[in-house]
Amino acid sequence: MSSFDQHEWQILAPLMFVGFFEVYDLTVLTIGAPKIADGLGVSITLFGVGVAVIRLAALCSVPILRTADRIGRRAMLLVSIGIFTVATGLTALAWGLVAFILIQIVARAFLATESSLAALVIAEEVRPERRGASLSVVGIVSFLGPGLAALALLAVPLTPLDWRIFYLAALPPLLVVAYLRRNLRETKAFDIARDEERIQGSLIPHIPHEYRSRLIRISAILGAAGAISTAGFFYSSALAQDEFGWEAAYTATVLGSGPFALLGFLFGGPGSDRIGRRPVLAIGLACGAIANLLIFSEVRALFAPGFFVAAGANAALLAVVYAYLAELFPTELRATLTSVVVAIQVACGSLGLLLVGALSGVVSTSLVLAIGGVFVAPVILLLRGLPETQGADVVTKAPEPAA
Repeated sequence: MSSFDQHEWQILAPLMFVGFFEVYDLTVLTIGAPKIADGLGVSITLFGVGVAVIRLAALCSVPILRTADRIGRRAMLLVSIGIFTVATGLTALAWGLVAFILIQIVARAFLATESSLAALVIAEEVRPERRGASLSVVGIVSFLGPGLAALALLAVPLTPLDWRIFYLAALPPLLVVAYLRRNLRETKAFDIARDEERIQGSLIPHIPHEYRSRLIRISAILGAAGAISTAGFFYSSALAQDEFGWEAAYTATVLGSGPFALLGFLFGGPGSDRIGRRPVLAIGLACGAIANLLIFSEVRALFAPGFFVAAGANAALLAVVYAYLAELFPTELRATLTSVVVAIQVACGSLGLLLVGALSGVVSTSLVLAIGGVFVAPVILLLRGLPETQGADVVTKAPEPAA
């Protein structure tokens, strides 16, 4: 971290907390699901359907991020943090499941916008040889999110606020981050693309054929991974708390995953700066599939090791994916196509939740997730059709299309 220069820290300081809020929010909807469902007076299965709908709100980030490719990154970063902060506060006032879902849909749309855009701004502004490492900084900060969520979980029965403490606890850091972002400037990459008249003003962009192939392949890879990992993390919470009867033990497992997440970020970021984006992606995806089998074997002794492997795999993917996406697409399409990939990944995650929920009364949830992980693993082979982009210039010119 000491190798970043002053300009890079001016970018990292106000943006490196975006991963914290994203992971915190996802963790709350996972480990806090039983508590929130009880507080809203609904079953965990019905709440799971609600979570799937909330996650689909990430699709709304596509037109918002398209605006970032048309008018610039800075304005949309300021708008996204403001609306997400307000929606987070309103979530604590939700009086029922429908209200909770509607408010969280708004929050999720702008959180997805903020997450994707902040990562792309960092990727555009730091040196190519430090791109993965800079996104690992975001990841290292983000893995504090599950820790705060786990502590809030312990506080739920100790306060009359009940599950609402999850969302009230996020407000102070959100306000601090909003204040820090006020001095952000437009990225050099966007300024150059605008000066060269590469910016597309239309609502629907023109995507050259060579970039469509990249978009389809990376979307299929991350979509399949999202379908299994989202359902896996959601139902791992229910497995530990409802089936195993773990409370403090589950909190200890979540907190214990921190060092493994740290290792994942160090491998995913600095590691991909050295050995390439594709190898790190392949290893992260493979480890995620293995973790799924360990967790849903329903062998109690394997749950924690599986959870630790899953934490490391997801951390590695978080660190490398945005660097890879920034290098795959040109500036004038970068935010738009990144949002499409992320939206597909999230949509597949929601579909995975819905499918597992629909089958829960017929087939064992653990069996469905274990088998699903095995069948999804072969999508890793699609990486062979994508280029290695490690250290590509994403500022002064568009990435070269694959041969």
